[in-house]
Amino acid sequence: MKKALSTLSIAVALFSSASFAADKYMLDSELSSLSFATIKKQYIVEPATIDALTGTLDAQGQFDVSVDLNSINTGIPIRNTRLNEIFFESAKHVPVKVVGKVDWASLEKGSHKVKVPAEVTLFGKAKSVEFPVVILNAGDTVMVSSSAPVIIAASDFGIPSENLTNLAATVGGIAISDQVPLTLNLTFKK
Repeated sequence: MKKALSTLSIAVALFSSASFAADKYMLDSELSSLSFATIKKQYIVEPATIDALTGTLDAQGQFDVSVDLNSINTGIPIRNTRLNEIFFESAKHVPVKVVGKVDWASLEKGSHKVKVPAEVTLFGKAKSVEFPVVILNAGDTVMVSSSAPVIIAASDFGIPSENLTNLAATVGGIAISDQVPLTLNLTFKK
């Protein structure tokens, strides 16, 4: 009887860990990106994307996403370099971390418009940010897309104002906003 219970316990443990692994989603970096736009002189909009993303989403709705700022793509190589070296000082800082939990139990298959709270850590400072998104739960694939942009301010994360001043100096000292609208498109697959 003891041996049968022991065998049953091992089988349950193996099944549970296999079930958990099957319910874990990995971020597909080929299909995922963040987008933002810098604003110069109050009316010049310069879009940028970041494609180097990694992350996971588990069966309880816990997510953890890393964003490598070194992959900023504005379409202009010198602008990419200036944003990384002067503004974000990417070589000195770890990738941006976004962690949080979505109410997974309420997200049956199909589309859902929700606000997802997350803790964003950038430039060594963490801040709570609420992301308005549409989540498509298709079973083996979960897609998350912004339903509205989130405004992110450099000062919220302690990025020194001198960094923005120094960046502006490289383009003739024109005014650059320290706030950007941010949108996201994430795809997680089992």
